[in-house]
Amino acid sequence: MSEIAPIKAELLAAIAAARPDGSYDDADFDRIHAAITALIPLTPTPSCHAAQDFVQSPWRSLYSQFGPRHTAGKPTRHQTTMNLQSFNKFPAVDIFVSDIDQEIRVADAHYNNVVSIATLDGAHRAEMIVWGRYKLTPDAPQRYVVDFYAVELRPPAGVSDEEVRSHFGLPAGHPLKSELKPMKLHSDVVYCDDDMRINFGSMGGVYVLRRLATPGKSVSFQ
Repeated sequence: MSEIAPIKAELLAAIAAARPDGSYDDADFDRIHAAITALIPLTPTPSCHAAQDFVQSPWRSLYSQFGPRHTAGKPTRHQTTMNLQSFNKFPAVDIFVSDIDQEIRVADAHYNNVVSIATLDGAHRAEMIVWGRYKLTPDAPQRYVVDFYAVELRPPAGVSDEEVRSHFGLPAGHPLKSELKPMKLHSDVVYCDDDMRINFGSMGGVYVLRRLATPGKSVSFQ
């Protein structure tokens, strides 16, 4: 563990060096990937099959890279639209993203992405949940094969369905949960310890996440 700690510290410092738009200069991008490369062979969790209970948790995104270029990064806190977050199941309403969580739970094989959103003036909040189920494959011990099957806009406690529609400019009666055409993707857990997880996605994404000690948003971990 003494070997791991300074590498993790270097990775976190490099992630924190992002420009305001979420991109990185060449030096910091190289620092991130050098630290990730150094951590992978040191992972305490070489097999998800053997450690599902350890991998399961609410996790919060620290770094997301959506392509091979360092300019493909995106800050966690950013402005976007509801249709982009919901695979076009909600209208193109401007929103602000504050947090992106991923919740993996062994019971019922949950693999859910939870995006905390707000209106641009910050007056109203909700959770956008992309519901997924995972399977493990015997020939790839680090791999979660995920089928994303539904997307939901969940109002905060004390806010009615009609109120959340009104707050986010949705038509009256617009469904708050819709099925998705099955999308089978996979994510390889290349590093996982007590408080950090690194994933490589099937579409070239690279993700660094922090374990949360919370009860969960989409499902309960209590």
